[in-house]
Amino acid sequence: MALPELMTVDVGGTPIAIRDTATIDDDGKTPLVLLHGLGGSSQTWAFQFRALAEDFRIIAWDMPGYGASGRFVRENPTVEHYAHALSATLDAVGAFKAHIVGQSVAALIGASYAAEYPDQTLSYTFCQGLTGLAGLPDDERTKQRKTRLETFRELGPERFAEERGRKALGSDVMPMVAELAVTIMKRAPLEAMCQAVEMMAQTDFFEIAPRIDCPALVIAGSEDPSSLMETANAARKALGDGPIEVLDGAGHYGCMENPSAFNAALSEFIGTVGIKSVGY
Repeated sequence: MALPELMTVDVGGTPIAIRDTATIDDDGKTPLVLLHGLGGSSQTWAFQFRALAEDFRIIAWDMPGYGASGRFVRENPTVEHYAHALSATLDAVGAFKAHIVGQSVAALIGASYAAEYPDQTLSYTFCQGLTGLAGLPDDERTKQRKTRLETFRELGPERFAEERGRKALGSDVMPMVAELAVTIMKRAPLEAMCQAVEMMAQTDFFEIAPRIDCPALVIAGSEDPSSLMETANAARKALGDGPIEVLDGAGHYGCMENPSAFNAALSEFIGTVGIKSVGY
């Protein structure tokens, strides 16, 4: 299926932009919600829309502040703000129960959503996730927050994408895919990136994980410099028993770099959850 056109839904007076296959083919499929990271957008998931739309209703948002989505008024939104915005967005389009996939910093958003809205979460996938800074000692947390914000503000999205973003990709990534990933990174809005950092600085994945009571998958990239294997293993331990899938040769954007393996891992996992239709 081609990438659905962007549409906006109203969330408390704030527009949130989403791509939703139900606008093309609405036949009661189970929603699969894909949450992009700090350098992404709903376009990050183009290969999943193409491959998985036959089996799922796929919904991907532009995170608040990205693309056509309005940004938070406060400069330091919490992860709960993002999770509540996601819940309101899904309610607005009638996706009341869904499989949730969070990539990179959005793994925190997905985790918070799963913990806050257990009756709406069929499964949760920690996809090459970041675990937040709130669990670090105060001095280290302050240092990392400051460094990240200063780096983004000094380089800006375009230089950051070229100088840092390319290094987040695996060594065997196809040139066309690398250019697509970097182009998407360049479009990330600076202030929204900074808001995501502020959220991350206040969040500790390992505090949220014990409150997640649904089946959970962990996906890692064998060459991911941003979410290391030790992070994936720690996330798996925090989430309890369940699968961990390693995408061979993938950097931080495994859903784009190795989509066949990514899609297969995700589909196989969701199949074990045993819910194939909405059945509200």
